[in-house]
Amino acid sequence: MNDSAKKMTESVIVELVKSFLLEKVDGNWHEEKVRQAKGHSHGADLVMVGGSHNGERFIIECKGRSYAKSANSINKEGWLNAVGQLVTRMDTERVIQSGATKGRINRAYHYGLGLYWVGAQVALRRIPKLIANVMNLYIFSVSDD
Repeated sequence: MNDSAKKMTESVIVELVKSFLLEKVDGNWHEEKVRQAKGHSHGADLVMVGGSHNGERFIIECKGRSYAKSANSINKEGWLNAVGQLVTRMDTERVIQSGATKGRINRAYHYGLGLYWVGAQVALRRIPKLIANVMNLYIFSVSDD
């Protein structure tokens, strides 16, 4: 990698995922309501409010590309840490308890993984689609270009 290329750090991936969602034609995510973690602060890397019903939340954990000697392994398995962080933030009922939609999955909370493309490929293979659907989990893959 040449020195002029931008390193795919966690903060760069957070910015790219945020830009993608804000620019999405049918996304309706509100830029003024974006909460982005700074440095090593606690909480999700990115929380967005809006969506099709303006009351939806998108909670996203991101992992940057590793440039360490063991980068290959780290880039392939880093998504596991991100999933663990998301699961600890899932303090909402996944199933609606009352009303006309009782028993259905609560779709007001979306969860996302913003990952360097190597880890995203592994996550897409390893996370069963049914589980991703129940968790309302999205995977954002970011490449160097």
